[in-house]
Amino acid sequence: MKLLRIFYMKFINYSFLFFFFLKSYSQQLNCEVIVNGSLINQTEKQIFTNLERNIESYLNTNNWDDQSLQNFEKIDCTLIITVLNYSDNFFNCNFEIKSFRPVFNTNYSTNILLFKDNGVSFNYESNQYILRSENRFESDLASILEFYANLVIGLDKDSFALDSGKSNFLNSKKILDFASSNSQSNMWSQNYNNGRINKYWLVENLISPNYSTIKEIYYEYHRKGLDIIIEDKEMALENISETIAKFNVINRLRPNSIMQQMFFQSKNDEIFNLYSNNSKAYINNLKNNLNRVSPFFSEKWNSLK
Repeated sequence: MKLLRIFYMKFINYSFLFFFFLKSYSQQLNCEVIVNGSLINQTEKQIFTNLERNIESYLNTNNWDDQSLQNFEKIDCTLIITVLNYSDNFFNCNFEIKSFRPVFNTNYSTNILLFKDNGVSFNYESNQYILRSENRFESDLASILEFYANLVIGLDKDSFALDSGKSNFLNSKKILDFASSNSQSNMWSQNYNNGRINKYWLVENLISPNYSTIKEIYYEYHRKGLDIIIEDKEMALENISETIAKFNVINRLRPNSIMQQMFFQSKNDEIFNLYSNNSKAYINNLKNNLNRVSPFFSEKWNSLK
């Protein structure tokens, strides 16, 4: 079962022995791709079907990492592409990327990544083969897919072993740097979307020492919280509450940072459900912390009792 991946992490934490023993490479992603072309007034929709099929193949058949995973261990993710404009093989789209991770000893999968990337632009011809190169810029489409493939894998790793996704985040940064230098699109710029929610700042938050607390949060929330919830629910909830309090460190450095927003976008329902009808002494302190670091969901937090 897919929880074998967690079993490996529980006992050897991505150790050298683990990588040596499983050195043969395999694909890491099990990604469902949906291309929504309903906003485009075009009779021939086959181009969108072709794009969907080719992106899915590109993500699921390439080796993005030196992890070797069996089919049931692959990382589940979805990529929803909403086409806003299409003309002469040029696409302007919104991307929504989600990834999931199984929770130890349960049938539940938690959302690791939820990110919306608006204004993604690229060229694509029907049945075009998406080329990949590790050392040069091939296309905006190939680059953005590889950027997010590494991001998904890196965050998944970080949830099992502290800072184990660093090499993947550095790969995403390398891809961004190549694209920034060679692409005609401004979507790779740090100033894109008013310099706020964009690819540059997303990966910058993940590799900067200033945001190392984010890595601790991702690890502790999952390994010291969710993964022990069957074994010791009260301890798990206390640990998650203490982990959420660490966002105050990030909040003082950069209020409402991109990683902070992304975490609570993906976790707000889960956190609410975990602590609903919880009368423990720490609940008021938890509510205060949640309101401070994630005020967008204050109505939800204030209804916790």
